[in-house]
Amino acid sequence: MVAEDYSGRALTDVVVNRILLIEADAETAQSMKTLLESQKFTVLTAKDGGQAQSIFVMRKPDFVITELILQGDTGFEICERFKQTDKTVPVLVVSEIELDQAKKLASRVGADGYLVKPVQPEVLLSKIREIAENAWWEVHSDRPREDRRVRFSCSCGKRFRVSPVHRGKSLTCPECGEPTMVPIHD
Repeated sequence: MVAEDYSGRALTDVVVNRILLIEADAETAQSMKTLLESQKFTVLTAKDGGQAQSIFVMRKPDFVITELILQGDTGFEICERFKQTDKTVPVLVVSEIELDQAKKLASRVGADGYLVKPVQPEVLLSKIREIAENAWWEVHSDRPREDRRVRFSCSCGKRFRVSPVHRGKSLTCPECGEPTMVPIHD
């Protein structure tokens, strides 16, 4: 369920307007852009790390979606660099790579979510909403930083909230049985 602010609009509508989409494949980029624009997002596209860095600095997106396999920098490097610049900007990795090691590395470099292609449109939009909502609550929470719970999801969609003392540790998802890494970064 998406939380709503006092005006009745979904938090995603308030928090996310401009999405930076980093995708090397022109056809995939266009189909994702069309989907996102149909949901009233402004979509900025980049096909590699250099373009992505320029757009990130000059246009300040509210949300980033990146592929891992790109010319030049990898999606991991891009995510880590963006999170070092502004840790509040959510980053979602959408890639063909299904390896657990890739998902764990994405989490370690600060990615807020990971989806494996091909992704159904409703799954992508749901994940964007979930990540945007979590990012909003993280920034606007009144609780002291050390009291906050770490929120993250398994690749099967199961959501977790755990103590910050578990950062960097692995747990087994009770729904799918897969090992899931607790993110190190906020």
